[in-house]
Amino acid sequence: MPTTCNSALAVICLSLTSSLAAADAERHHSDSNARYVHHIDLYDIDNRKITPDSQRPFSAVHTCGRCHDYQSIAHGWHFNAFVPDARAGRRGEPWIWTDPRTATQLPLSYRPWEHTFHPENVGLSRWEMAWQFGARIPGVPPEAMPSDGESDDSGDADDSGDADQPDDAADAEDKAEADGEATEQPVDRWALSGALEVDCMICHAVSGQYDYQQRREQIEDQNFAWAATAGLRLGSVSGAVSRLKDDADPAEESVQEKLPKVQYDPRRFAPDGTVFMDLIRQPTSDACYQCHSTRTVGDDGIEARWIHDEDVHLRAGMVCADCHRNGIGHHTVRGFGGETHPSGQAVTTLSCAGCHLGSEPHGADESVAVDLRPGRLGSPRPLHRGLPPIHFEKLSCTACHSGPAPRETAVRVMTSLAHGLGAAEHRSGAELPAIVAPIYTKLDDGRVYPQKGMWPAFWGSIEDGKLRPLSPEKVYSATRRTLRVRKDFVEEILQPKPKSSELREWLGEERAKLDPEQWTEEERGKVATQVEQAGQQVFHEKVSAALEALEEELQIEQAVFVANGTVYASGEEEDQLQEIALDDPAGAELITWPLAHNVRPAGWSLGVKGCVECHRDEGPIFASTVSAVGPLANAGPAITMAELQGVDANQRLTWNQLFGGRKSFKYVIAGSLIILSAVLLIGMGALASRRKGSVLASHTAADVASEKEAS
Repeated sequence: MPTTCNSALAVICLSLTSSLAAADAERHHSDSNARYVHHIDLYDIDNRKITPDSQRPFSAVHTCGRCHDYQSIAHGWHFNAFVPDARAGRRGEPWIWTDPRTATQLPLSYRPWEHTFHPENVGLSRWEMAWQFGARIPGVPPEAMPSDGESDDSGDADDSGDADQPDDAADAEDKAEADGEATEQPVDRWALSGALEVDCMICHAVSGQYDYQQRREQIEDQNFAWAATAGLRLGSVSGAVSRLKDDADPAEESVQEKLPKVQYDPRRFAPDGTVFMDLIRQPTSDACYQCHSTRTVGDDGIEARWIHDEDVHLRAGMVCADCHRNGIGHHTVRGFGGETHPSGQAVTTLSCAGCHLGSEPHGADESVAVDLRPGRLGSPRPLHRGLPPIHFEKLSCTACHSGPAPRETAVRVMTSLAHGLGAAEHRSGAELPAIVAPIYTKLDDGRVYPQKGMWPAFWGSIEDGKLRPLSPEKVYSATRRTLRVRKDFVEEILQPKPKSSELREWLGEERAKLDPEQWTEEERGKVATQVEQAGQQVFHEKVSAALEALEEELQIEQAVFVANGTVYASGEEEDQLQEIALDDPAGAELITWPLAHNVRPAGWSLGVKGCVECHRDEGPIFASTVSAVGPLANAGPAITMAELQGVDANQRLTWNQLFGGRKSFKYVIAGSLIILSAVLLIGMGALASRRKGSVLASHTAADVASEKEAS
């Protein structure tokens, strides 16, 4: 009986699931809307039936794959993010590698999305990516699990992305070549950690049954193969792969003894050895929230939930899966306008315009016959009274209806993928990465969308005028002696704790002894200014020394530190930095991705107060600002949304003036029409009187003539 969990498991997974896929025509299915009761045998990662005495972890491949097409399921949108040749689709939130020790917030993606970096070219293996982000994905397909350098990239191209982008895989390869080849030896611990299988029960378990925190803790301990067992609470897991050395051989008996062990809960097993898996066909919104929650951060920290409304669709009783649907291939409908589904099934009516208006004016696939009647799921048809059609050409539905209500400036937000929302821990809202929203800028279709965004921060090198990030782990190892940061770069370097002697110098002997809460506003401001100045000095000294250490240890010609949209390099003077400009600053620029939720009700949409809500000098969709935020205190100059959209300032000023006087202009026109009507009526009356007088005069003259003739 095999007792090790190694990379050969991926080959076993592929062979098993391929044979299961080939036999798909022979699969049984209930074809009923009712849930099928799952009293089933469980199988472990060695494909052996699990009993209460077993010690090997549960396997979704060998259990669920016996009846379901695991190979097709494992290549849906949620699972193919690590597959190198998966098609990109419209860009979404990237994986953001965050390391507070080195002030890193690095956007990564295997998809060829703009302003992201390919993990392999940063020196990060797929195993490292799975370890860093595995807690926020349902699993990794088998072909994406072997370490870099093996034949995992030589398989057939996956067609699981949006079918309207056939060149995405080639684009990803071009991007990888353009970014350069990784020089670091990638970390490969699949043989010890086991496969991070796609776990069906993450989404399909009844709400409250799956323990996501237990799964996250197992992945943190590098117990990939044991994560599903812990998440389902089938038993307890003891041991951690993270305690084993990289060169540990899982074939050795001493290493086998140190691998994690499972103690199954005998109460879960029926007398016939089966286990009841309480699952549902349509995932609950709670399952979606594990990876798709967003919190707004205000001046005083994370804003309380009770002051915000839920998405209007969820308040109406809908669930996420009502719109974001999928078939057995698990290509979840993303719901944006013009989306083409890989299955060929028309999904137009699952977009905003398709559902509410019954039309898809931008990007609909005309080759697919589809009934575009509005009102799906009882959705109301918006009238948009008085809204000129040009708005539908210039704006997306979400521009007016989605995301945080716009304020004078974009605010910090936290997301599940970037900030690990869901885990029980203290958060202040200032944690990296620094993401801001809403940012109103355009996508490729030329329309304005509300988006989230961030400015990358990382340590890198300049090669041929282009920025190339360095592996965060390599950077930390090379700069430990120069930076001397234990936990947090921002707190320990940029915000140094003032000494008692410094406080006495700044505030005086008596005031320095008081608790900071007892200081006056002036004293707090003075201390904050002094701390900021001291932090800047320490920043220049330590970052300059760290850059020199990187150049020496990693054999780099020019090392740089990128943060808040600025590229820092060693200055001509000792312990000083200089800001440098690059011909291709793409790696340091703002990266954005569209947001759709939460959807606000019609009464909270932009423009509901009339034209001047947007067409005025303070109109939020044009005049609200965003600044380059990140680990550094200097946020840089504020940029207006109009600038990001490429709107001409003079043209906008002219429009605002026209709309500002539009109401008065209406009164002037109305008054002018009334006066004109009155003048016309008076004139017509005078003309009529005159004609009447002429007629009477002619009649009188005729009568006089008749009388004379008679006499």
